[in-house]
Amino acid sequence: MWDIPVERRQQKSIADQAFGDVLVAGYGLGLVQHYLSRNPKVRSVTTVEKFPEVIGEVRRIYRRVYGDVIIADFYKYKTSKKYDCIIGDIWEDITERSLPKYNKFMKRAKLFVKPGGKILAWGSRLL
Repeated sequence: MWDIPVERRQQKSIADQAFGDVLVAGYGLGLVQHYLSRNPKVRSVTTVEKFPEVIGEVRRIYRRVYGDVIIADFYKYKTSKKYDCIIGDIWEDITERSLPKYNKFMKRAKLFVKPGGKILAWGSRLL
């Protein structure tokens, strides 16, 4: 995680594609949540974050947490709610080595997305 211009642009680009009720897997620095909160097409933002320490540090450093946060492991999280967009925090480019992680995220995200919804993730497929 870095708070640098290139990452801000990438995260804003992801947030600009979102709409409706959004579920984010992982809070990170909260940059994507910040941009989602400014997107008029977004109705709500819920983040599933595994580590409460991340949220504590974000509150300490930035003095604000955007949206609702659920402390849980995205890969074990259970809900009957469906979302219009799911955003995954996959930083690396998708290569043969990282493809299993990418596929695991996509399989899990499909459980939560509404018909006609979007699944968005960082990185790009290099395969």
